[in-house]
Amino acid sequence: MGGSFAARWIHGSADCASNTDPPLQVHSFDESTFILRENKCLNYEGNFIYLLFGKRKALLLDTGSAPPQSVTLPLRKVVDKLITKRAAATHTPPVELVVAHTHGHLDHIFADYQFVERPGTIVIEPGVAAVREFFKLKGWPDCRSTFDLGGHMLSIIPTPGHEESHIAIYDKRTRIMFTGDMLYAGLLTVEDWHAFRESARRLARFAESHAVSYVLGCHIEMKREPRQLYPIGTTYQPEEHVLQLGARAIFQLRDACEAMGDDAREDVHDEFIIHLKEGALLS
Repeated sequence: MGGSFAARWIHGSADCASNTDPPLQVHSFDESTFILRENKCLNYEGNFIYLLFGKRKALLLDTGSAPPQSVTLPLRKVVDKLITKRAAATHTPPVELVVAHTHGHLDHIFADYQFVERPGTIVIEPGVAAVREFFKLKGWPDCRSTFDLGGHMLSIIPTPGHEESHIAIYDKRTRIMFTGDMLYAGLLTVEDWHAFRESARRLARFAESHAVSYVLGCHIEMKREPRQLYPIGTTYQPEEHVLQLGARAIFQLRDACEAMGDDAREDVHDEFIIHLKEGALLS
């Protein structure tokens, strides 16, 4: 099924004081898949947040990173507007909203508080226990489950290693693999090498038997020029890599992890860099 990406993502400004871009850019990939990007002048992370619709439910994947104290991130306002607009277009009641996370790092859960008391909403708490229970992931992490939004099936795949509760989500309809911070055009930070390596294998096994059109992570940190990374903390990225990676990136990551084996180290590739966090578990 076809879909399109934004011709230009908001990517900050050389002078953020004069930035006039909205705090959240909203792009419709198709009628049921929305991609939101947080303005890098609000937070250098420049998070991508995803909203997926089915007939009965909508899934909000991540809630972004903290803006300056004087600024409000209008995530609930934007999500409410999209839900209301869809309900009007389909002549159906507003769908139930499920707020989930690729993982529990602070730059992915900031605006959870905006949804805690929202009617018709379930907010999955960050952490392995809550994720396992909600998505019925028995045998974590060597397992997977399905989650039905109502005619819109998602596969939930545990991918710890960057963070212990990390998951990837595969959308059967669009053939998009949402990979959070495990795989994107940027610095792939590893907290637990053994878990990360096993997750790379698990993701590749899944991709071997399921067609993947695009791999979408939660940030862009690489430049268009291969192997070139913007410094962490950059708030202006006019030459940034595109958001979407191809399915081959899944196999490149798996092969890179296998090539290093137990000798984990920084490993630079055209579209991503594997980086061991200080104090990372290596076995």
